Amino acid sequence: MTINVNWQAASGESLAHISNGTAQWVADISPAAGGNGKAPDPHDLLDSALGACTVLTLQMYAQRRGYALADIAVSVTRHEEDGVYRLQRQITLGGNLDDAARADLLRVAEKCPIHKALSGRFEIATELVG
Repeated sequence: MTINVNWQAASGESLAHISNGTAQWVADISPAAGGNGKAPDPHDLLDSALGACTVLTLQMYAQRRGYALADIAVSVTRHEEDGVYRLQRQITLGGNLDDAARADLLRVAEKCPIHKALSGRFEIATELVG
């Protein structure tokens, strides 16, 4: 999958327009850097990917296992210090779940694709094409 991100000076704003070919969304610089605060900044997008992936992974897994999961709330807090990007994830599960189901869901949360990607090694290749 390719993500395309575009910006035009003529727009008079700092919004970056993002598309994956079917869905579209926007990002902006932080308000402290001059953004308007109406769109997430790139750090918010990265952090929210972990929260969204956690909710979607747990939702699908609970359905397959037949767990009585009524709702999921995930909070992701970012801390940057000494060159380390730390994410603290808190998960709240609603529904009639016994301790074994809750432990199983926590185990699965640790295996969501974005958690695994963010816990792994990243390599970025960049080239100027125009």
